[in-house]
Amino acid sequence: MKAHTLPHLLTVGLFAFALSALFSTMPTASAAPAAQAIAPVRDKHYAMLDKNGTYELPAAKGRQYISASSEIVRIEGNTVRALADGEALIYALENARISEFAHLTVGWPLQNPVLPYSWGLNMADPEAHNFDGKIQIFGSLDATRGYCSPYYLSLRTPDLKHWESHGYYLSSFDEGIPHRGRILWDSDGAIHNGKNLLYGFFEWNSRTANYMFVMDSTDPMGRYKNFRWITGDKSKQKIDGISAQVFADDDGTRYIVYAPTLQPVENNYPVIARLVDDSTIAEDSRKNIGNFLKDFYEGPSLRKRNGIYYFIYAENTGRITERNRKPTRLSYATSTNLLGEWTYRGTIITIEDLPGDTNIQGSIEPFNGEWYVFYHRATNNMGSRRALCVEKLTFDKGGLIKPVVPTSSGAWGPFSTNGKPIYFNTAVIKKNSQFVRENDTGFGSALIRNTVELGIRYVLFTGKESKILLQGKEIENIDSVRVLANGKLIGDKFENGTVTLKDVEPGEKELLFIITAKTGKTAKLDTHSYQISGA
Repeated sequence: MKAHTLPHLLTVGLFAFALSALFSTMPTASAAPAAQAIAPVRDKHYAMLDKNGTYELPAAKGRQYISASSEIVRIEGNTVRALADGEALIYALENARISEFAHLTVGWPLQNPVLPYSWGLNMADPEAHNFDGKIQIFGSLDATRGYCSPYYLSLRTPDLKHWESHGYYLSSFDEGIPHRGRILWDSDGAIHNGKNLLYGFFEWNSRTANYMFVMDSTDPMGRYKNFRWITGDKSKQKIDGISAQVFADDDGTRYIVYAPTLQPVENNYPVIARLVDDSTIAEDSRKNIGNFLKDFYEGPSLRKRNGIYYFIYAENTGRITERNRKPTRLSYATSTNLLGEWTYRGTIITIEDLPGDTNIQGSIEPFNGEWYVFYHRATNNMGSRRALCVEKLTFDKGGLIKPVVPTSSGAWGPFSTNGKPIYFNTAVIKKNSQFVRENDTGFGSALIRNTVELGIRYVLFTGKESKILLQGKEIENIDSVRVLANGKLIGDKFENGTVTLKDVEPGEKELLFIITAKTGKTAKLDTHSYQISGA
């Protein structure tokens, strides 16, 4: 398939939403080149490129790279050049065997969730670090019906716009891991003495213990080896808990924060402890700071800014009980003494009003003179399919964090109406909507039965937009569409899939669709392709 264009949507005054499946609007890879055998994918690369951008594949003697999507990317030695928007698969031919090596996405828009849906990398529990001017994120991979999986995931970006992954790994635990196939609860990375370290909690026995481990690598993207348990310096006992995160203070002293798990969840508390070395905790240094916090649940994370320590964590919405386990607020406390008293400061960002019954975890990190919050939220109302999101942070004069509203457009500012693709998967309002989950092609498609609401936050209007075009399957089964911008009705005349707009004012708006299906009928709006264009 050729790269698609939408010239008919670029007419001045036209504001259009084109909805159709991702793989019908973006070119897909053709069949793999013929070879003796297809080897299983081991460490698959993923990367986002702009048109005319390049990506360097690792050089290896005797290896040849082949593009299965020559209309999307061209390979010149080990360099891939992007030619057109779309999805491209790269194969590696080596020793008469061919394997799928890379999945490249060209022209993906800036939005929340961040990663292309076609990658299938559902990242949860993101811990972000600025390593040598690049943001490196470590987290869990939601790959099962429950939370997390036996895999870890790492991402890297030089600019918060183009993201790269070397895949998710179970095989990284092959060397020395005692129990394969168990769940990995969170993970975090650090650099110390020239080594890249990966910390996490491994579900050794789901009924009684989750033990902390550390591994090392020559590259923060992995793969990590040399598996070993974290122990106390005196007792030599393994450290049990969940949500490991590492922090290095200005004087080089290293600490680790985590939440012990040998008590009922309603008694959860966080611990800060000093690291003696990469795999040993100074037991006498352990500090329980739970009494300073409000409704601590999990996910502790430490940062420092202008002499102030910030303790970020997942706060339960209300007191934790067996029937109320809703850690939907990313909150924080501050201190000027890491092992001293802390002051609870409130919530940074909350997902309690967003679609999808899930939790929140995240971190804050500076990059290029700005601070950002990295967090996860549910995708397609599915709590066990969490996705990475990013928002910009600001502080007041006293160093307190100003509360952040979760958005569809993310840290890069509002969507424009210039024809760049955005997706209904970015919606932060999804009331009464149902979603198709049976396969990747239909994943996330919104089924319109009765009345549903889909809201995008934010869109920047010019004031000249005149129409909205809805596309999908069985659009004729839609009875009515109302469109509101910041609560003001700007369109309710719906005919042949088109909503005529009126009284559109310029500025940044929260856009809300209220869509009603005909009695007994169903329409399908595929969230994988949602395009806006206009003046």
